[in-house]
Amino acid sequence: MRELREAAGISGKRLAMTAGVTQPTISKIETGKMLPSVEMVTRLSEAIGLGSETREDLLEELTRISTDIATWRRSGGRGEAKQTMLAERERATALRRSFHPAVVPGLLQTAEYARQIFVRSMFLSEEEMSRAVAARMERQTLLYSSDHRFEFLITEAALRVRLGPAAVMRAQLDRLANLSTLTNVRLGIVPWSAELPRVALHGFAIFDEQRVAVETYTSELTLTDSRDVETYVRLFEDLSTVALFDDSARTILGQLAE
Repeated sequence: MRELREAAGISGKRLAMTAGVTQPTISKIETGKMLPSVEMVTRLSEAIGLGSETREDLLEELTRISTDIATWRRSGGRGEAKQTMLAERERATALRRSFHPAVVPGLLQTAEYARQIFVRSMFLSEEEMSRAVAARMERQTLLYSSDHRFEFLITEAALRVRLGPAAVMRAQLDRLANLSTLTNVRLGIVPWSAELPRVALHGFAIFDEQRVAVETYTSELTLTDSRDVETYVRLFEDLSTVALFDDSARTILGQLAE
């Protein structure tokens, strides 16, 4: 990236201003101290004025590197740094759709539910956990931006998993009910009684139908091939056909809370 920037005759400071990022971020990327996201590479490529072929080469290289080393270690990769990376990705996305078969998605979690998640990860110190919870709560401010839309599918099983005392779970269910009333948030619940049209083996998130993120316990796979993305879009749409939305979703949330 540094070679491309210098070849274009652009200073690091100017690139940072044009791309809307900080100069230290540019420095970290160019010195190999920070692995940029797909969104960041795209923004920097546009700011430098790179051609489509060069940009695609960079994105392919990023995908290869990400597949090889995108493993956040027990030193806190699921903590504050991970939340910051997710926030950056979400700010650059107009429509985010995701399926959650095991737990409530981070963007919809209460602070205490999030803390219970981090406690059970066994990766973070108390200080790291506090910062991670705060960063996750900060991410949620994007839910109130009319420039962004969100669609969530959560299984009833995920809502029944006990990750804390009853009071914590009831508060979480109540928050889901409240957030489901936002005009830019569509929350669907896949009930146990539904006969699934497709088998969903894991959770996933779709970003503007351009890329899909599949998260495991220790790493994340980013899929950008159009065929892969189309497969997950169809899977999400098929699962949506058996989900409950609006008042029906809030009814089942109330029943679970009781």
